[in-house]
Amino acid sequence: MKLEDAVAVETRPLRTVKTHSSTRQFAIIGTGLVLLTAGLVMSTALGAVTIGLNEVLAALFGEAERVPRQIVWNLRVPRALVGALVGMNLAVAGALLQGIMRNPMAAPTIVGVTAGAGLAAAAVIILLPGVAALLPPIAFLGALAASVFVYVLSWQPGIGTSPVRMVLAGVAVTTMLGAFTTGLMTVFSDRIQSVVLWMAGNLVGTSWNHLELIWFYSVIGVVGGLLLVRQLNVMQLGDETAQSLGVRVERARFLAMGLAALLAASAVSVAGLVGFVGLIVPHVMRLLGGHNHGYLVPASAVGGAALIVWADLGARMVLAPLELPVGVVTALIGGPFFVFLLYRARFVGGRNL
Repeated sequence: MKLEDAVAVETRPLRTVKTHSSTRQFAIIGTGLVLLTAGLVMSTALGAVTIGLNEVLAALFGEAERVPRQIVWNLRVPRALVGALVGMNLAVAGALLQGIMRNPMAAPTIVGVTAGAGLAAAAVIILLPGVAALLPPIAFLGALAASVFVYVLSWQPGIGTSPVRMVLAGVAVTTMLGAFTTGLMTVFSDRIQSVVLWMAGNLVGTSWNHLELIWFYSVIGVVGGLLLVRQLNVMQLGDETAQSLGVRVERARFLAMGLAALLAASAVSVAGLVGFVGLIVPHVMRLLGGHNHGYLVPASAVGGAALIVWADLGARMVLAPLELPVGVVTALIGGPFFVFLLYRARFVGGRNL
């Protein structure tokens, strides 16, 4: 059997979605781009101070007065762009993890990324406040270290890894690191205010420096995910079948997990622990347009970016001039959606989770 034939028969139900919905898939991505663009425009115009569209355009081209230009160019534009990249990275990371684990409920939290970043950030904020400026890179290193630890734990000599072992290792590492973080916050309870805000997920104070920190990893992660599309599709048939069709399963799984960890770690390092994006966005895109990763990766990227931009706008506007952490808004969206998935699974036997 050729590789192309194997992809075409991943499962019969998926083939129907794949063959009749190419136009629909393009429409979904196009709609996501429209929503993302609208969200970016509104994010630069709305806030504690409302700025008209003409003033926004003038500020972007350096023709506005000093105050509107400062607000738009130095505060709102970098915040909106960073939010878009954070959402994109988390969503693509979730799509990659769900693909290699063959589990639509997988998310960046399953490989210990958020737990590793949370512990590293808590340690810096509580124990080393003098180096708080280094929080993003330190959180990034903590997230990557945790994901590598999960991969090593799930490895079996002569066999490699498996989705089940990766999930179990991820749960164990996440629980252990979470316990360390909680213990640290308990011992130093007088210093935890900043930790709580960071762990809630927050885009307050993001700047062009944060954009410089994240964009390179975003490009690497998304391009790398697109290059793995064929392997991810074939791996849905199972490891043995994929190997018989010439796919180096362990290599593909390692690369996909590494890219997912890189994407999620970069997002967490600049925005804190923003939850549910890596779970709900690829899941929604899969329900809307099918399981083909050639569609799922770019659709998740656009959907995740749009979700965070709009969620951050809502976080700024609902209780203005007070601001909610964006992680609170995504949790309020993701929690009910998760409940809906569980409720839906009662009637479809979990097949379409």
